[in-house]
Amino acid sequence: MEAALAACRFTHYFSAMTVFGASVYIWLFAPKALRNALAAPLRGLLIGACVVLVVSAPIWLALLAAGMADDWSGAWDPGTIRAVLFDTAFGTAWIVHFLLVLALLAAFASGGQYRWALRACLAGLALASLSLTGHASMQAGAVGAVHRANDAVHLLCGGGWIGGLIPFLVCLSLSTEPKLRRDATDAMMRFSTTGHFAVALLILTGIANVGLTSGALPYPPSTPYRALLLLKILLVAVMVGLAIFNRYVLVPRLARDASAQTTLRTACLAEVALGAVVVGLVSVFGLLEPF
Repeated sequence: MEAALAACRFTHYFSAMTVFGASVYIWLFAPKALRNALAAPLRGLLIGACVVLVVSAPIWLALLAAGMADDWSGAWDPGTIRAVLFDTAFGTAWIVHFLLVLALLAAFASGGQYRWALRACLAGLALASLSLTGHASMQAGAVGAVHRANDAVHLLCGGGWIGGLIPFLVCLSLSTEPKLRRDATDAMMRFSTTGHFAVALLILTGIANVGLTSGALPYPPSTPYRALLLLKILLVAVMVGLAIFNRYVLVPRLARDASAQTTLRTACLAEVALGAVVVGLVSVFGLLEPF
């Protein structure tokens, strides 16, 4: 049951981060001509991710109800599901989050000049609302409010980074087209520059989260929670190293070295893969007691 819940949480978190990061990239970093070129190959992926969010949210609720009942029958028992929805803090947060997810899916069915701004904002709200479902939701008062706000910023920074790498990879391919080369290169540079601040904030909020959740460093890794948290920290450090290498070694070589594009693509794919592993770890140790 816990394995199914962790898998559901991973699918949901990663989909939300993908939609948020990609939408922000298209909205803020891509000029208009490039925006249209990026939207075409990414639209199907992002709509698919929104559908995954809509489908996985009720599954998450059902799995939590089964866990509360300590029996799989709780997953479809109306009374247990009603109790989770209306008698727990998770239920209130889930309702808010699910409404935001439905609005996000509807936003991808609409057009308009400001459609990417709307999608990015709704995706950001949906992603940030997940901070109400984790360890931060267990704390009350001012400390709890600070913890939830910090967790929300942490999620947004992570989503902006990991999700933004997907349109970055598309930009990398578009940069070989003469008409789009300049816009694609500018968008990649803007993302890389802004990424400095996002990664710095991600690290700072991550440190704060450790303090607010357990009050101690995850070393020695004497419990499953501490071991998985320490592994997450190490993987994020590797991702930061890759990002620095990409920005200051590979990106400047793109104009004069054809092989740099292949290497950069491989390095970005490695970042996405490591990011997926990190989200998977969070999905697991988020279910454990933080000690």
